[in-house]
Amino acid sequence: MTPLLAVRDLSVTFAVQGGEIEAVRHVSFDIERGESVALVGESGSGKSVTALSIMQLLPIRRRGIRAGASAFRVRSSWALPRP
Repeated sequence: MTPLLAVRDLSVTFAVQGGEIEAVRHVSFDIERGESVALVGESGSGKSVTALSIMQLLPIRRRGIRAGASAFRVRSSWALPRP
């Protein structure tokens, strides 16, 4: 069965003065239909950045999604526009 949400090898970096900061490194997971999932970790571990990158809500000028793919299976007649 195809997962409702599949994330594979997601890595996110942010440009900072003098280089880059890696906020998320090689995250992969699946969420099946009807499943409840909690993303747990210490403060600053990348939970919010992971969620925001999947929803494509990170500031474009400062982000760098280096690798990874996400797929969201939608069964509706509308789709969210991509930034």
